[in-house]
Amino acid sequence: MNRSRFTPLWLVFVLSLGGCASVFDAPYEEIDETPLAQSEPQLEIVDADDPLAPAVQVRPRKVYPDIWARVRDGFRVDAFAGDKSVERIARRFAADGIVERIAQRAAGYLYYVVDSVDQRELPMEVVLVPFVESGYSLSAASFAEAHGAWQFIESTAKNYEIRIDRFRDDRRNLVASTRAAMNYLTTLHAMFDDWPLAMAAYNCGEKRVAAEVEKARRRGVQMPGFHDISAQLPPETREYVPRIFAVKRLIADPLAHRVKLPPIADEPLFSVVEIHRDIDVALVARFAGMKTEDLVRQNPSLVAPVIIGRQNVQLLLPHQAAMKLSEAMAAHEGPWVTWRMVRIVRPASPADVARRNRIPVARVLQANPLPDGHFYEVGSTLLLPGKGQEELDVELAQRAVLLTRAASECMTMQRCVGEGEKVVPPATVNGMPRR
Repeated sequence: MNRSRFTPLWLVFVLSLGGCASVFDAPYEEIDETPLAQSEPQLEIVDADDPLAPAVQVRPRKVYPDIWARVRDGFRVDAFAGDKSVERIARRFAADGIVERIAQRAAGYLYYVVDSVDQRELPMEVVLVPFVESGYSLSAASFAEAHGAWQFIESTAKNYEIRIDRFRDDRRNLVASTRAAMNYLTTLHAMFDDWPLAMAAYNCGEKRVAAEVEKARRRGVQMPGFHDISAQLPPETREYVPRIFAVKRLIADPLAHRVKLPPIADEPLFSVVEIHRDIDVALVARFAGMKTEDLVRQNPSLVAPVIIGRQNVQLLLPHQAAMKLSEAMAAHEGPWVTWRMVRIVRPASPADVARRNRIPVARVLQANPLPDGHFYEVGSTLLLPGKGQEELDVELAQRAVLLTRAASECMTMQRCVGEGEKVVPPATVNGMPRR
């Protein structure tokens, strides 16, 4: 008998004990020193008259009867003035009532975009880009994984300093995304010295538009414009720019097209609040006198139940809610964050972590979104509820799960969390109906 074929019984026992460690030990280790920052001041209410503009000389403000008068006064791009195809699109939009519906949704946000455009001395045609991109929905998402009112894809967002991480997706933050969009469109206009071309590049990329402009020059066109290259652009972009100017026609002369724009005052409807300390989202809502789901619906960039103070998160809040939040935070003496942090030491699924903590899987996914069938990698940091914190915030949990799904799945659902905050459906291009 060849004894080398057998393993000693004592060694089998030792190997068994070694294997048991991965079965009974937690797949993570507690992080004693939480890296979440705490700073002063805890909260700042940004100047409501100029929350988005860069540090430039502020011009005296002109008084307008409403926001639409201010927009009309700032129109400066004469392209498509006599274009019959744009007029046909405008008539179709007027018949569908789509501009009125989008304007109603944009009512709370429009002032901040208009003011940013005005302070940067850009043409008011820029304000119309989100009409076509997303229908002015902060929660809009596309098949191309573009998000927010300005529909940034992740790579462009990072190029223009839009923060995307496990705690926030600022593509869905009106303040951050508008600032980035202004920077991007200003850069594009500097490249092409033509607003229709800049808008086309915003849709399909500056490299594609630059290549077609160069081809037009080689054909003998001295100063190529949108009409000179539109036939060579992708079909979506070919339709995209005329749609912006069709919306302009309806806003410039609503009576001629039998369009009734909703009354919107030329004043901020919300305060921009910048948080400088770590705090539970639910606690912010409570301090502000709001329901958590309403706070998240107004600020869909929040994708975790905790706000990280060192990131200077900016929120839109009703004026009174902002004042309540400021007063409550100044007086608060209890805990600010009711979540603890752990570090994964061996691959674990959300179900593994949930069983270990005796909480629903949705509770784990609320703060740590992960696609179905995936595992948390070694070294990952997870947020888990602290002791005694068993209540599930359904709104945040549902949003966390939705944000991890493929765009195609989310599109099938035809809506994301929040009333009226729809995913850009497959039957549209950039939020406007395809006919």
